[in-house]
Amino acid sequence: MWLGWTLFMFFVAGVSFSTAERILRNPNPPFSHATQALSTEGTRSLFRYFAAELNRRVFAAYGWGEIVLGTVLLWILNLQNPRDAVSLALAGALLSIAVTLGLIVTPQIAELGRTLDFIPRNPPPPGFAQFRSLHRSYAILETTKFVLGMALLGRWLLTR
Repeated sequence: MWLGWTLFMFFVAGVSFSTAERILRNPNPPFSHATQALSTEGTRSLFRYFAAELNRRVFAAYGWGEIVLGTVLLWILNLQNPRDAVSLALAGALLSIAVTLGLIVTPQIAELGRTLDFIPRNPPPPGFAQFRSLHRSYAILETTKFVLGMALLGRWLLTR
C-alpha cells in the first residue's frame, strides 16, 4: 500500500502543473470567456497558484499518512516472534525518512513556495535556488525511501 501510494504521489507531482499548462495551450471557449479579464500570464499565475496549493495540501496529508503507516509497520514488525532485526532496521529507516519529509522538508517547501507564488521566474527570484534544493532533497529522500520499502517488501516475500 505504502509503495503504491508513493508511486501515485510521483504521478501527482508531475501532472498538476503540466495540466495547467495543457489547459492554457488549448482552452475551450467557456474557459476563454471566463478568463478574458485576465492576461494570459495572469491566468497562468492563477493556475500555477492553484496547482501549488493543491500539491501543498496533498503532500502534507501524504506526509502525515506516511508517518502513521511507518509507525504501524514498525509496531507490527516489533510484535513478530522471532524479531527480524533487518526488517526492523529497514522499517525504522523508512519511518525516519517519512518523519524528516513530513515534519521538516515538506513544511519548508510549502512555506518557501508561498513566498514565490506570483513572482516572475525570469530572472530567478531570491529563494528560488533554496526552493529547488529543497525539492531535490525531497526527491532524493523519497526515492531512497521507495528503494528501502522495496527491499523490505522483497525480504518479506523471500522469507515467507
